[in-house]
Amino acid sequence: MKVEDSGMPDERYWNSLFDIGAIVEWLEISKRTVIVEIGCGYGTFTLPIAQRTNGTVYALDIEAAMIAAAQQNVRKAGLGNVVFVERDVLDAGSGLEDESVDLVLLFNILHFAERRKFLAEAARILRPGGVVAIIHWRKDIATPRGPAVNLRPDQEQILADARGMPLLFAGSSKVLPPYHWGMQLKKV
Repeated sequence: MKVEDSGMPDERYWNSLFDIGAIVEWLEISKRTVIVEIGCGYGTFTLPIAQRTNGTVYALDIEAAMIAAAQQNVRKAGLGNVVFVERDVLDAGSGLEDESVDLVLLFNILHFAERRKFLAEAARILRPGGVVAIIHWRKDIATPRGPAVNLRPDQEQILADARGMPLLFAGSSKVLPPYHWGMQLKKV
């Protein structure tokens, strides 16, 4: 199921909307060996993350065109540690084993009522001590893209959606200039 307001613009423009290096630094990739990105898009984060780990990066997306674009970018970079999966994670889950992952990325994907499904899947596949990293468009400033402001989740909404799951706020919430905010939840 494709979520509301989730179309992708031109790749170059899309990539200009993030400080990719700062976001990747915030993820502390060197501590992770198995990483899952749900909704990989063009591979905006897949590529720099795969360059910083000797581990495996699983890049999942519902759209074949996004998988193809991300595969091409990773292939051009000569990387062999990315596994691409075309999959509707909302309807079918990630397909990964329980407690098999160190880091799950939910980037700009939680702008719909059923956020809890993605969070539950992240909690299921994360190892104890693993982290789900969330970034989304800010609500407090004008942004050149992103879903309608009323659809954008904030930290309080994410924490409410994660209630009852083995995910606790990891103390890493911050503004990620120019247009995003991020938070990390740790599996206990």
